[in-house]
Amino acid sequence: APIADEGFIVPTQVSYVGKGGRLYDVDESVSGSTAVVSRFLGTGYMWDNIRVIGGAYGGFCQFNPRDGVFSFLSYRDPNLAGSIDVYDGAADALLASAADMENDPDALTTAIIGAIADMDGALSPDQKGSAQFKRWLTRESPEQRQKYRDEVLNTTPADFKAFAERLKALKDPSSSVVSSKAAFEDAAKAGKEFTLKNVM
Repeated sequence: APIADEGFIVPTQVSYVGKGGRLYDVDESVSGSTAVVSRFLGTGYMWDNIRVIGGAYGGFCQFNPRDGVFSFLSYRDPNLAGSIDVYDGAADALLASAADMENDPDALTTAIIGAIADMDGALSPDQKGSAQFKRWLTRESPEQRQKYRDEVLNTTPADFKAFAERLKALKDPSSSVVSSKAAFEDAAKAGKEFTLKNVM
């Protein structure tokens, strides 16, 4: 059975809107290019549509290559239904960006540089220890890390298209929202139905 979309009713004037699903099965190989694409989506499309246009205090997306789950989230968001529509439009936006990158290699290079910057940021001693501990727990080898880095550096517009197609076919998608009763009523009028629970 599909996972139910859940809504948690609290006394608030803003919403916290999450949606996610499985992009890759657990046993599938995940390319480092996914780091480039997911970062590009979060710092471009999500920022523009959730924060700048939508008026939310913040919005981001996140992909976990270990479990294959991709998620969207907004916070202090005045647009419950509108934000879900933005999430649902992300795949088409990526397809358009992939087409643009075919003619604008500088845009692709900028996206790759951003992903590498995230990987190579300076770490405090405790962050280094935490990173090494996680690598030990997951048995991640230097060779695996180098392969992942090479895949990031060799990302192509085709990788953006492949990611977008997976996003269109997101498995077990579901939404979870914290908002007011009035916001859920407005969302229902826009076709966004939730299983509701009063929290306070």
